[in-house]
Amino acid sequence: MIYKQETTNNAFFATPKKEIILEIELNGKIRFDILLYTIYNHYNISYKIVNAHIEYLNGNNFGNVKLLLKITQEEIIKIENYLAQYKLLSSKIDVLQKKEAS
Repeated sequence: MIYKQETTNNAFFATPKKEIILEIELNGKIRFDILLYTIYNHYNISYKIVNAHIEYLNGNNFGNVKLLLKITQEEIIKIENYLAQYKLLSSKIDVLQKKEAS
């Protein structure tokens, strides 16, 4: 059996990852656990929940959640497209790295 070779332009260089806080407004169109499952299992992005305020009404999820993600620019675009599919409002904030005094 012949398998397709995956080639990338920068195979020797790791794509730079940065930490962002992604704030998502849940509008009842997708469940919170499905959202987290998709981010982690489908897009292979680990997350930390920074803050969550979620209300469950008749099986629908409303509220907002803030996730800390270590992510590349390409992954950000994929996540934003996924959120746009469900018409979820989102905003991202770059996490500033602390600089040590020298």
